[in-house]
Amino acid sequence: MLKYGIVGAGIGSFISDVHIRGIDATKKAKLVAGCFSRNPEKNEESGKARGLAADRIYPDALSMAVGESAREDGIDFVVITTPNVFHYEMAKAFLNAGINVSSDKPVTIDAAQAIELQKLAAEKGLKFCVTFTYAGYPILQHAREIIRRGDLGDIIMVMGEYAQDWLAGNTGIAPWRTDPTFTGRMNSISDIGSHVMFTVNFLTGLEVSKVCSVLDNEGYQTDVNSSILLKYDNDATGMYWASQVAHGNDNGIRIRIYGTKGSIEWRNEDAERFQLTLESKPPMIISKGRNYEATLPFGSTGRLPAGHHEGLYYSFANIYGPFIDDIKGEGGAYYPNIDDGVRIMHWLDKCYDSNQKQAWVEL
Repeated sequence: MLKYGIVGAGIGSFISDVHIRGIDATKKAKLVAGCFSRNPEKNEESGKARGLAADRIYPDALSMAVGESAREDGIDFVVITTPNVFHYEMAKAFLNAGINVSSDKPVTIDAAQAIELQKLAAEKGLKFCVTFTYAGYPILQHAREIIRRGDLGDIIMVMGEYAQDWLAGNTGIAPWRTDPTFTGRMNSISDIGSHVMFTVNFLTGLEVSKVCSVLDNEGYQTDVNSSILLKYDNDATGMYWASQVAHGNDNGIRIRIYGTKGSIEWRNEDAERFQLTLESKPPMIISKGRNYEATLPFGSTGRLPAGHHEGLYYSFANIYGPFIDDIKGEGGAYYPNIDDGVRIMHWLDKCYDSNQKQAWVEL
């Protein structure tokens, strides 16, 4: 069993706990070290709550990278779950210490930083995972197979949205999310729009050729409502929408992909099924565990039988399993990596440029 550390994961943290539970579900790695908070008392309290030895609770990420790299029983990888602006320096420190990295998305605050990490990981021969959640959903892995083998024909149009309402009405929840000191210059488009961008590419393999973006602040310091028109490398068109101020929406990511022979529609709030419509046939509902002419065995990614919901924790397990195997030299299965992180940051930079110029921008 491998050993890992985490940066973030203070008591009450949402996404850090998802990472930890996902890794626990793989039964392939154990949490042994961490830096949980900039507040010393909360840091110590959080580490003890996780069952860590006092000498493995570090005051900051840099001392953790140095300390763990010097130990014979040091960590095999680190999980970074801090606000966006800290990802780059922390990942760089651990890579330079010879430690594999998993980072929450977005991997950095701009493409230049992401490219530097990509090069450093390659130079050091280290693995770098970026946790784009939806790559771990078995039903989307199945949809990907259907799309990429050509069942929908040539892709001609993509509609993607991610709608939330937790910032509608200035709720005071997670104020750092709209503070550029912590998020960088983008918010909604990088926090949730990046999921749409990644998931469409994961499903279709299409690359974006140009974008036209409008990023609305709605009174905040950074964007909370983003609209994007796209052209892809095969001349298909796309429309993305990412909003944190859309009243009545909890966590509404929805992807619709249209081809010359059919379409697929999926939404996160009914996450274990998608609608498949093929030319001259009625729409079909494909559920997890009831595959449509699949070559990928359901059991290779699904952990529960059909009709039993797996959810967010197991999606992270399906990402971390292949990542850990890759560290052990037993790799082969796909997991989102630094190449995906660079691609998404490049798209995000161009979306920001388009908004600034109020014009189409080529990638």
